[in-house]
Amino acid sequence: MSTDQTKLEKQIIATVVYYDILNYPLTGFEIFSYLIKGNINVISSLLNHNVLQQDQNDNKKLEIVNLKLSDIIETLDTNEFLKNNLDQKLGFYFLKGREEIVQERSDRKKIWDKKWKKSKRIFWIMQIAPFSRLVMGSGSFSLGNTRKDSDIDLMIVAKKGRIWTVRTFFTFLTSLLKVRRHKDRTEDMICLNHYITDKSLRIPFESLYTAQLYCHILSIYDSNEDRKLFLKFQKENEWMKKYLENYEFSALEGLRSIKKNKVLSFISKLFEFILSGKIGDRFEKKMSEIQTNRIKKDPLNMKKGGRITISDKQLEFHPDSHESRIIPKFNQKMQELGVPEFADQKDSGLNE
Repeated sequence: MSTDQTKLEKQIIATVVYYDILNYPLTGFEIFSYLIKGNINVISSLLNHNVLQQDQNDNKKLEIVNLKLSDIIETLDTNEFLKNNLDQKLGFYFLKGREEIVQERSDRKKIWDKKWKKSKRIFWIMQIAPFSRLVMGSGSFSLGNTRKDSDIDLMIVAKKGRIWTVRTFFTFLTSLLKVRRHKDRTEDMICLNHYITDKSLRIPFESLYTAQLYCHILSIYDSNEDRKLFLKFQKENEWMKKYLENYEFSALEGLRSIKKNKVLSFISKLFEFILSGKIGDRFEKKMSEIQTNRIKKDPLNMKKGGRITISDKQLEFHPDSHESRIIPKFNQKMQELGVPEFADQKDSGLNE
């Protein structure tokens, strides 16, 4: 057995372990797509990246990747380390003794389908919000791994200089439609927990957790402008390659999205016209003052294991981040499996 193979097998285990914490078994292609970064680029010896880069046809790329995928996954059947720790069923790979999560993934996918259908009406109306440049689904919603009581996490990209105005409109719309998440009211509710601007697309909080989180993020709307900005977002966050061996292939996956409505887009532009110039600047400043004071007065925002970010470039509201639980669980499991080199993951800078 070569050293490279040993590293690859440990990467496979690490990837399956991470998603096991989410109760999410993986297909062979998903193991490849979300493969946790090792110390060396073992994939380059298994895949001809030059062929993939030269061929611009996505379908052809997928055929090549799937053909070469056997070079990786065949080790599951021939290596004792993997055989002793992994099982497979219906094309899904999972840790020994965790067969039940295969059915759980199927059940959650059905729940997600229903949530998507329900939320489409909300997303359709949200188009009237001015200065919104991109709306993305994240968290369990973008992964398709939702429970019945799960909310719908959104990341909003606002025009630079109008982030507080955008937050005001989205908060008003979700409140008016009675779908804004509030405390324990979560099922099918919209969670507006992250805003960035079109000039500050890079997420500054780097970790294995955030890399795995944002590699799944999906664009809600289907338009040329949305697609271009979504691609720019991915490129601005290429730091994820430090944690994901094959991040560049994430764009090959098909994403659900909805067509933009011309009438609602016109209303949005009308609001932008009204709130442009000095009037819009004054409104932005006032909304910033009101909301900042309200946020800072909430004692929950300083909880240990969370993070609140307030600036004109980014608004992030994760007072109780899943990262504070997932990273320690991952490190502990990797230690138990005898793979300590993957057990030193740090969080992305949460409150201590």
